[in-house]
Amino acid sequence: MNRLFNELKNIFAVIIIIVILLSYFGVFIPLKNELEDSIHENFRNLVSIAEMELENHLSRALIAAESLSRRTMIKNELGRYIRGEISFSQLQRYIQAKYEDEASVLKNILAAYRFIDHKVVAHYGGGYLEVIDNLKFSQKQDSLLKINEDQKYIILKSPIKDEQGNKLGSDYLIYDLRGTLLELNHLNSEDINYTILSSSDQAESEIENDDLVERRRLLGTDYYLKAETTSALIYDKISNISYRIMLTVLAAVLIISLIVIKFLHKASVKIVESLRKELEEKTKEAETDEMLGIYNRSKFNQELNREIDRAKRYNNSLSLIMIDIDYFKEFNDNFGHHVGDEILKKIVSIVREKIRKHDILARYGGDEFMLICPETELQEAEMLAERLNRAIDSYNCEHDNNLSCSFGVAEFKAGQNAKESLIKRVDQALYRAKDEGRNCVCRNGE
Repeated sequence: MNRLFNELKNIFAVIIIIVILLSYFGVFIPLKNELEDSIHENFRNLVSIAEMELENHLSRALIAAESLSRRTMIKNELGRYIRGEISFSQLQRYIQAKYEDEASVLKNILAAYRFIDHKVVAHYGGGYLEVIDNLKFSQKQDSLLKINEDQKYIILKSPIKDEQGNKLGSDYLIYDLRGTLLELNHLNSEDINYTILSSSDQAESEIENDDLVERRRLLGTDYYLKAETTSALIYDKISNISYRIMLTVLAAVLIISLIVIKFLHKASVKIVESLRKELEEKTKEAETDEMLGIYNRSKFNQELNREIDRAKRYNNSLSLIMIDIDYFKEFNDNFGHHVGDEILKKIVSIVREKIRKHDILARYGGDEFMLICPETELQEAEMLAERLNRAIDSYNCEHDNNLSCSFGVAEFKAGQNAKESLIKRVDQALYRAKDEGRNCVCRNGE
């Protein structure tokens, strides 16, 4: 009996060892690798979301700077000063209040300065001239974006030009970068530290000590977003999850070892699926205009690049429609932004009803929209724009019966800088529609 008991005990011990080995190599190791890959991929995707968010901030700042420099009334007065029709003090008195009003509406702006003949003719805020001087902006380059060394400020230089393209002066806008970086650090619950590097100090950070690092170039500038998290945090999570699962297997191996193995496999699938869903939700948030529920400008650029590549690969036609709501700023001023928001939603609803399932609608600016039309020739896109114009024109707005839109249409043509050329041509067509009285469709067949 003792011999039989010992034999059974030995057999049972062998079975336990086999089950443990099978659990370790069949469950523990694959699960750990899968978790590691998932967490690494999740880290990269979180960095992508932060990159898109930061680029959105920078894009809005660039657009705001260009808009401020293009104000016609102030620019006309600068022209009078250049021609000697008014004095510098008269120019200051005329510009200061208007400049403050225009700059004060910009989000996250700390200060703005307008320089004429190397002198400040108008400003908003103060105390940042030394910041501008320390960065040593090139006088030969018009538009520049710089970030100071302690990463407190984004400084933009925007040229002021007359209708002939002659430079009249420059605007310098200082934005709060600390708030933007703080927002990035709150985008997710991961322990990720975000900093911005210039190309001059990027190489110095190549040697990393047990850190997981991602670098992303920002808007084609010389600046990089650096995302960094310690490997210990990631591997601690992986180890904690993995060892808990292994202990569960060891504790239950005598009773329901096969059930535990199956359970662990299901648990790993759920974890991966949960991470995937979380990534999809955060990616969608980063790609979508929150109010209108359509793609934002950053996602539009991605989709346009993808459709251009597809058009080149399969030699398909591709057209782009640009939509601008006529006099929308006046509409907002007269009836309030809440009414303007409802108009934007209604315009999007009308457009969605008229376009095809594979057409791509995106918000390009405040009251501007882009419509990507795959496999569509110029004439077909023009007909679609006409249908949209009639549908929007017939919409009876309770605040303004004359609500209308202007449309620009252009077709993709292969060549160097194809994307930039397409956007430029559709923008030219839109401006021609505005010049011809608005509420119409113009195409650019060049």
